[in-house]
Amino acid sequence: MTTFPHEEAVELVGALRELIATVRVVDAPIEVLSAARLLIDDARAVLDPHRYVGQVAQGALEGEGIGLRTPFVGTPNEFFPYSPIVGPLNPVAPPVRMWADDALRVHGAVTLGAPYNGPPGLVHGGVLALIFDELLGACAVVNQCPGFTGTLTVKYLRGTPIRTPLTMEAWIDRVDGRKTFVSGELRNGAIVTATATGIFISVDHQIVKQ
Repeated sequence: MTTFPHEEAVELVGALRELIATVRVVDAPIEVLSAARLLIDDARAVLDPHRYVGQVAQGALEGEGIGLRTPFVGTPNEFFPYSPIVGPLNPVAPPVRMWADDALRVHGAVTLGAPYNGPPGLVHGGVLALIFDELLGACAVVNQCPGFTGTLTVKYLRGTPIRTPLTMEAWIDRVDGRKTFVSGELRNGAIVTATATGIFISVDHQIVKQ
């Protein structure tokens, strides 16, 4: 069993991510599609004997409870390597690159391609909600207030384009008992295209495991 970071695993996932992006926009003859599918079947056959079938988590392949480890260390990408949003070891993740500044505000950057398209030329609104959930949740984790999403409210101010560098930022508004209130925004250059607020609820991890 390998552990993160593992360069070959990251490169494998990156290659699969590129394959997904290519398949999303491919317009090829049937014989080309059939040949490609056979190659993919061969690759899956090589990997299948090494499939892990136990409980999984964002923080590790072999599940660590609910994956809310404390204290936070590193970056969100390192802390949650299997996240579907920031995980370098998850092929469905773009992945969004996230980091915290000295004030413990979380920043992010990503360029979303065709697999994340909704309206013509724009990012799917559900994808943006997914990113905000991770961005705001990561901000809570970075500030040592990990918890489950209680509410998430997204305001779409204008279309967010695909194939365009995007940036984002999140910050803690306040903490009230078990509730952590977080806000964030997504930008295309200097233009804010969407904002979000969320409440994250701390939980008893032992109860959740039952």
